[in-house]
Amino acid sequence: YEGAHPESVVCSMLLAHPPHGSTSAQPNAESRWDQVRAFVRAPLPPSRFRLPLPPFTLEKAIEKVRAAEDGWNSRDPTKVSTAYTEDTQWRNRDEIFSGRAAVQAFLERKWTKELDYRLIKEYWAHTENRIAVRFAYEYHTKDGQWHRAYGNENWEFDAQGLMAIRHASINDIAIAEADRLYRWPLGRRPDDHPSLSDLGL
Repeated sequence: YEGAHPESVVCSMLLAHPPHGSTSAQPNAESRWDQVRAFVRAPLPPSRFRLPLPPFTLEKAIEKVRAAEDGWNSRDPTKVSTAYTEDTQWRNRDEIFSGRAAVQAFLERKWTKELDYRLIKEYWAHTENRIAVRFAYEYHTKDGQWHRAYGNENWEFDAQGLMAIRHASINDIAIAEADRLYRWPLGRRPDDHPSLSDLGL
């Protein structure tokens, strides 16, 4: 099957081999094609892989950084947690924990406290399966006080592009509302918005 289109490989295999439990040596061709169509059209679970995959080129590493930024700007703990392995290992500030469920719980707590959260990440360096980034995000607490957090992250990915290790060191400063630099509508940062370097951060 080397060089063949993935769908043609699936079709050939399904047509050649009846499903487990089949009592017919010659299954109805129409029903087999129904099985093929259903298999090919079914989406793969997002928790199984995350593009781009290692080994990373510079272009892929930068794409990976932006994808991570976009995910966190969604502020959706369930969605964001699927970018990490089931047994992912984290150190975030002074918290050390492991597992996708723990990541989701952490993010739920985080975005309950850090309101109107907006984040910018920037590529720093990479190897075949590791990426280093720097970042800054702005948020306010329930009392209305705005903050800007500065940090650095070290990431390691598995072969499916899921993050297996994340180390994050972060420092916060209080800022006045007038000193905010991130004012795009909540969600994904617009493509034409200045980067960290552009903003002098």
